[in-house]
Amino acid sequence: MTTSIQLQPTNPDRKEALLTIAGFDPTAGAGILMDSAVFRALGFHPLAVLTSVAAQGTNGVAQVQPLSAAFIKRELQIIQDEFHLGAIKIGMLYSAGAIKAVGLFLRASELPVVLDPVLTASGGGALIVPHALRTLEKELFPYCQLITPNLDEAESFSGTRLITITDMETCAGKLSKRWGCAVLLKGGHLQGEVVDVLADNGKITRFPHQRQREGLNVRGTGCALAAAVAAFLSKGIPLSEAVGAGIRFVESALAGAYSTGYSSNVGFLNLPEALNPI
Repeated sequence: MTTSIQLQPTNPDRKEALLTIAGFDPTAGAGILMDSAVFRALGFHPLAVLTSVAAQGTNGVAQVQPLSAAFIKRELQIIQDEFHLGAIKIGMLYSAGAIKAVGLFLRASELPVVLDPVLTASGGGALIVPHALRTLEKELFPYCQLITPNLDEAESFSGTRLITITDMETCAGKLSKRWGCAVLLKGGHLQGEVVDVLADNGKITRFPHQRQREGLNVRGTGCALAAAVAAFLSKGIPLSEAVGAGIRFVESALAGAYSTGYSSNVGFLNLPEALNPI
């Protein structure tokens, strides 16, 4: 039986704040703009700490301009001084310096943290320097409640080729044990049935769902899912339920996806449409 989850503020004059730490995508299809839009759609006030600016379009990344670790620390300090947070979602962290700056911030926090390990853009192009992968695991993963790799990202971390759902379950379980937190391995890039796999404390849960809008390359689904799960976790919802609610949120947004610009095969999530079924 599907649980209906409503995120209604107890005080209509006050909204809980959620923080996204991520990069800037000028198309607004992913990154910090997408995360902020998800938080607003679910009734929260978005706070955003920028880590980098990507000159990118729907066909790939032309250039990345990372912000300095000192600047990122300054951003985080202001947030810490002025706001009470409900949860944190982390996306693109291009450099080891940025990762370490965020790690210092997380050490003082006991909030739910959802990390989407963004390695490459959907249109192509690296969004993290290769030598920073180990730093990401060492400095940030110990503070996360959930990490949400897609197939390619899970293969990069595990060194294993993932072809079947069973492969996904084995990989998610191993990564969860290695990282000491829950892992949601997203199966949207797998051929055939779409299944996301959650590994948490030795338990494996499958989340099958319908493949939607075939032929339309919709951007930002991973960002939106991680942000939505963080929002649900901020309300004390158990992890498995929060993941299920996040998946339904993205499914609904996918159903209303649209195209814009010159490319008719590139789509964007329609977030306001996603409020009704939650």
